[in-house]
Amino acid sequence: MEKPIYLNFAATSINKPKVMLDAVCQYLTNDAPLSYNRSLSSDDGTDITYQAREEVAKFFNVKEYSHVVFTENITMSLNMVLNGLLKRGDHVIASSVEHNAVMRPLTLLKEKLGIEITLLPSTKEGVVNSKDLEKEIRSNTKFMVLPGASNVLGTILPIKELFKMAKARGMITVLDSAQTAGFLSIDMEKDFIDVLTFTGHKSLQALSGVGGFALTGEMASEMEPWLVGGTGNFSHSLIQPETMPEKFESGTPNVVGILSLLESIRWINQVGIGNIATYQMELTEKFLLGLEKLPVRVLGTKDIHQMVPVVSLTSDKFSASELSYQLFQQYNILTRSGLHCAPNAHQVAGTFPDGAVRFSFGYTTTAREIELTLEALGELLDGRWEI
Repeated sequence: MEKPIYLNFAATSINKPKVMLDAVCQYLTNDAPLSYNRSLSSDDGTDITYQAREEVAKFFNVKEYSHVVFTENITMSLNMVLNGLLKRGDHVIASSVEHNAVMRPLTLLKEKLGIEITLLPSTKEGVVNSKDLEKEIRSNTKFMVLPGASNVLGTILPIKELFKMAKARGMITVLDSAQTAGFLSIDMEKDFIDVLTFTGHKSLQALSGVGGFALTGEMASEMEPWLVGGTGNFSHSLIQPETMPEKFESGTPNVVGILSLLESIRWINQVGIGNIATYQMELTEKFLLGLEKLPVRVLGTKDIHQMVPVVSLTSDKFSASELSYQLFQQYNILTRSGLHCAPNAHQVAGTFPDGAVRFSFGYTTTAREIELTLEALGELLDGRWEI
């Protein structure tokens, strides 16, 4: 069987950088035993976790590298942050296109602590108007959490503008960068971000099982640990250490994953994040232009300057699941159908509960793969297609 055309990079990237894979193989073959012995680890610049913390801090402009905390993924990061900062009766402002990694923890906290949740309105394309923020602020509004971009609609939110307004009104700002880290430049200071959550396995090009969050100094002091346990130091005390990053890092770390993140960020810096984004959006534009000839409804914005390389669509001929299945069964093309763990975004788009078929592109996607996918869609949907 030929290698499938993989168009599900919004879920996880494949064809990882060779330099990262080589480093991981080298580590597993020769270096792993030292890293699993905490008594031999150090912060002298040679330790993998130390180097990765510094690299992530530089990548996102985090003032203190010790304020970079590693976790399993962005879902764990968001749970730790939301549970660690929100208190009984707090009011939270989120977007109307949130992923369940945000909505489910918020819903649970609403049940447990009585927090209040407001979702900023948006157009059916997922466009948010910053003017709508002012009227949603209350006396108990403490928190704003937003995604950098919708994983369904592809639309980029005006994070800098919204967070600047929120900060001016004393709110804590939290960014879910799942769809933007590694694709767009993110600067914690310039973008008015108090807490940045990230995951390694998408556009950051690392392995699965590694993610994290970065905090300002104020948030590092204010946030309470949600997960506690062994930290390899201060072992005489039954109280979780207050020092960073131990305050939020318990248990044996995923050193392999952390190494993969370190090497992948170095690779991104070498290639240039702007070059990566430009290439992916050229593919996205090519795909959108091809879809104009087909009987489909494209969700989200079609402005390539205001979107990530994610295109979701529906068709009157097939359900989302059937179209995705036929693309794979007949043409060996892998997409993602359904609600994409973001039912709110589909309610905004008017595609709930059936969902849509999502096509998402990466740095290793080729123009030929885009052409073959358009041909396949043409044959499935109207029986004719010419490049």
